[in-house]
Amino acid sequence: MIRTTSAVVRIVVIAMLVSIVGLVPRPAGSKCRRDCKRALATEFRACKTTCEKGKPGKPCRAVCKSEFRAARLACRGATNPTPPDCGGATTTTTTTVPGSPGTGVKGALTATPGRFNYNATLGLPGASAACNTNFPGSHVCTLTELQSAPASALAGLRDTASNAVTSFWAVDSSAPALQQCNDDAVGGSGLNWEYATAHTASRGQKVALNNGTGVLGSLQTGLQCNLSGNSWVACCQ
Repeated sequence: MIRTTSAVVRIVVIAMLVSIVGLVPRPAGSKCRRDCKRALATEFRACKTTCEKGKPGKPCRAVCKSEFRAARLACRGATNPTPPDCGGATTTTTTTVPGSPGTGVKGALTATPGRFNYNATLGLPGASAACNTNFPGSHVCTLTELQSAPASALAGLRDTASNAVTSFWAVDSSAPALQQCNDDAVGGSGLNWEYATAHTASRGQKVALNNGTGVLGSLQTGLQCNLSGNSWVACCQ
């Protein structure tokens, strides 16, 4: 085959460019450091421990896995990833407050027994103060507010400690006081969500949350305030 001079020149130039490109070093952020990999893996495992066992917790675990993959990708793309954020690859910055403006639900406080104790204050006053501290202008969500919130406002919800939320105490001023963990013990305060034992008829009510879909379960009533497991307190605005 006979090549023209111009064709030969083009081939030589292309070959030189390919060689030069091969010598250009990769960006420093193209590899996630080993300590970051360990940190992200630890966070992933911690996330899964907040999910329910078996099939009910599958959507929650799927959210954890998705966040883990996104975190690894962000770490690989960071210029200088270092723990604890690994180049901004944390998985908690967007999930603490999943609700967009107008949805009502702004976040959640950490899980608690039926005796609320936030901001060193018992009951609803302490919980509302903690809501306002963490989500300015917010208050404790009522059951009605939770039930009227769109699923998109609850899907992937995490509390102020980045734990996945899987149930709420059902705060309802129209419900009987003895279904609101009322401190009806002798010498007690007589206020809701302050009952600490189980020797009276005072009980509480909850609703479960499918963290993956944002769908609430049916109302559960007659639950012991201190022995039925911790649940979360949502904050609304």
